[in-house]
Amino acid sequence: HLALQYLDFSNPDAAGQVEALREKRLLTREQADSVDVGQLEALLVSPLGEEIRGGKNVLREYPFTVLIPAMELDEDAGDDQVLLQGVVDCCFETEEGLTVVDFKSDRVFGEEVARRAERYRPQLTAYGTALERVLEKKVIRRTLYFLTPGETVNL
Repeated sequence: HLALQYLDFSNPDAAGQVEALREKRLLTREQADSVDVGQLEALLVSPLGEEIRGGKNVLREYPFTVLIPAMELDEDAGDDQVLLQGVVDCCFETEEGLTVVDFKSDRVFGEEVARRAERYRPQLTAYGTALERVLEKKVIRRTLYFLTPGETVNL
């Protein structure tokens, strides 16, 4: 995840990027050696990678803190307020609105990808709610990108 934080989507040379991060001491040698460069390369050339490259106002590792009505997360929660904190891996803007992206390193394949994605639905819903409040823009898509199989799932 650390390499993803610094990944330049306009540069298809994932191996070169990882080495440059190591040279800049943003990654240790051990961290750089553990990066699956093939997974990063697949992301960079994927349709999602292309969308991120073409997106406006791309935010990476975006921290947020927002107070929201609990009913927005659980309709049975009552009138309480909830302090929601987190860090969004990536968010970008299109003419239609915002897309929230969460990168996942789960080692899942085939039908398990969709099942695992459902487990993350509440997290992506919360991220979308928070970003709409903080950025005052409509979230139109919540997306997971599973690095191991190189699959994108829209929730």
